[in-house]
Amino acid sequence: MDHKDNKIEKNSFEHAIDNTEISFEERLSYDKMVFYYISLPIMLIGNLLGALLLSAIQLETVDLYSIGIWLLVSFVMFLYRFYHYYQFRRESEANKLKNANIWLDKYYTNTLLSGIVWGSSAFLMFPESGLLNQMTVLFFLFAIGFSAMGILASKTDLLLTYALVTYAPILMRLFFMEDELYTVIAYIILALMLIMILTANYYGKVINNALDNRQHFMTIKHTHEKLKERFFSLFERAPVGIYYYNPSLELQDVNMHFIHMNKVKNKDALLDTNLHEISNAQVIEAHQEVFKGKTGNYRGPFEILGNHQNLYVNLSTVPMLDSEGNVAGGITIIDDITNEVTAKEEVLRNAYYDMLTNIPNRTLFLDKLKVHLINVKQDDAYAALLLLDIDHFKKINETYGHDLGDNLLKQIVKRIYGTINSQDIFARITGNKFAIFIPSLDSDKTLSKEMASNYINTVQNKFISPFHLSGQEHHLSFSTGIVLFNNNEIAAYDLLKRSETAMYEAKKDARGTHKFYESIMSQETQETLMVENDIHKAIKNDELIVYYQPQMDIEKNKIIGAEALIRWKHPEKGFISPALFIPIAEESGIIIKLEEWIIDRALGEIKDLTQRFGDFPLNHIALNISTVHFLQPHFVEKLMLILYKHGVKAEWIELELTESGIMRNITDAAKKIKELKSFGFTFAIDDFGTGHSSLSYLKELPVNIVKIDQFFIKNICESKGDASIVEAVIAIAEKFNFKVLAEGVEDENTLDALKELKCDIYQGYYGHRPMPISDFEELL
Repeated sequence: MDHKDNKIEKNSFEHAIDNTEISFEERLSYDKMVFYYISLPIMLIGNLLGALLLSAIQLETVDLYSIGIWLLVSFVMFLYRFYHYYQFRRESEANKLKNANIWLDKYYTNTLLSGIVWGSSAFLMFPESGLLNQMTVLFFLFAIGFSAMGILASKTDLLLTYALVTYAPILMRLFFMEDELYTVIAYIILALMLIMILTANYYGKVINNALDNRQHFMTIKHTHEKLKERFFSLFERAPVGIYYYNPSLELQDVNMHFIHMNKVKNKDALLDTNLHEISNAQVIEAHQEVFKGKTGNYRGPFEILGNHQNLYVNLSTVPMLDSEGNVAGGITIIDDITNEVTAKEEVLRNAYYDMLTNIPNRTLFLDKLKVHLINVKQDDAYAALLLLDIDHFKKINETYGHDLGDNLLKQIVKRIYGTINSQDIFARITGNKFAIFIPSLDSDKTLSKEMASNYINTVQNKFISPFHLSGQEHHLSFSTGIVLFNNNEIAAYDLLKRSETAMYEAKKDARGTHKFYESIMSQETQETLMVENDIHKAIKNDELIVYYQPQMDIEKNKIIGAEALIRWKHPEKGFISPALFIPIAEESGIIIKLEEWIIDRALGEIKDLTQRFGDFPLNHIALNISTVHFLQPHFVEKLMLILYKHGVKAEWIELELTESGIMRNITDAAKKIKELKSFGFTFAIDDFGTGHSSLSYLKELPVNIVKIDQFFIKNICESKGDASIVEAVIAIAEKFNFKVLAEGVEDENTLDALKELKCDIYQGYYGHRPMPISDFEELL
């Protein structure tokens, strides 16, 4: 088998192995085909030379005509079979594999034809006399037959058929020669045939086993190579670091990921590096575990071999065994989890620390307070919880924006932190509220109060010097609520709530002061909570009513619109003043539900009003919208849904926003106002004049009406200052083409003064009091 034949076989076999549709039997057939055809040239040349030699020997004993015919047939058979061999060599390896059985059938057929040609020599080349020449024919038959049967031995049925077509003619010739000698020779030939067949059959089994074993070996070898290739690919491309080390803990091989982890250019920089260079004893111990027949595990900091920096890793080691099962070294799989650990630490830190100021947050503060309460003993020294609320911080945020507000909070924390003792806990609870926990004061309550007061005064002194913000100086103060306790009868959350209650009491009295919690304060807090609960019930039980207060054209003294106002008729307490429940609703966030209710109810009543009059009889109905509601992300979508629900035109609705609320986020407010105006809504600024920046922002807002607060209106006749302010506002509004509405007009003199100042609209008890929809319809 030459080099090219080896290449043919190898390529075809690999094609067979890679093709999962090729069965083992088909690959075995292919192997036999290759075995047969590779042996064919020698066999054909042997047959041709044998035919020529036999013809030459028999020239004197056999007639030339018989020799010529037999030699011609032999030569034609040679050419025919050689042509098939040539076709086989030119066929693509894929087609050979695909058509292996066809090529085998061709080979079997051609072999039998060759056997028939040689069998015909019993008639054409066997002389009538001359025992030597007759034995020569027998010799050639056995020589050619033996070589052919040796090759055909792997296929028993072909072997028997070949023996039959080759030797049957000579046996017939011998048996019919009526000579006892030839009969004996015939029996000898039969015996030799049997021996040849048995020998060839045995040899065939050897060949078949060899071919079968070869296929198994090649399959195993190919599988091994694939596994080796996959393992190498896995080793090199694994998303974790992998390396081998010997009993001396020297690195023997490393993968690419480990190279990158150590920030070196190639593996040569790491090979033979001794792991003992790592100073971490736990890492070394995990590597040495493999020599005890165990696996090692380690999770923690890992020193990079290249530059001695630390990573956080998850490391596992397993024994590496030699062919005899002895531990020859270890394999380490190392996963860099630095980012994961950092992220978890960051999440944990964010959960317990304020991201802006980097001090403990509400969660950590309450946790530490709970730990103190668990460990506190009866009659221990008093502890104090101080809750600080920065006064007027909301206004600073609204004026300068949240970024500068955040910067101010950092300055505040820095100053307060300088007064905190090591055992105290300082935390940001929320927004502009901070808490300080003092775990130990004195066993005497009076003295503890004095100590807590001195403590907070020390903090207040830090606020004497001004804070710097946007190039300006700002003087700040804070209100503080303090609760003292010396037992664990009160939960941490309740202590915080009590300090908050005391803090709000301090704000009521005078900002920049502190108050100690007293039990009576909780009663007020409970009353507030009761009002909150009652508001929820009022919405659910339909206890709320919409009242309408007419808005009058000053010149024509005609109703041109109305402001929708909410009223609450409690089933037990009767009418409750909006001044009582609206601030609580705003503080608790219930105001959004209240306003959604009044929008829905008012638009429904506007629809009914329009149907009764045949058309909308006013210029507008004004709806009050709180800033927190207006700046909700989906405010516009929800408002439009209610509008479409009742089939009311946007042009009939005027939305009233407070000046201070607009200032809180002028950019977003202006954007939403423009969006809603595109649908047809009109806008009014309520309580105009109460804010310090009104005029500078007025030109940026696409509003229709400014409402002057009643604070400036009620004394307009007595106070020249108020009259001047109103006159100035009206003049500015005229420049911007805004209408002006005066609130709180309660007498004729005030109305006359407004007429002189050319105010457009007024609203107040002098015109009409707020009234339910039924009375409003009659009035119209």
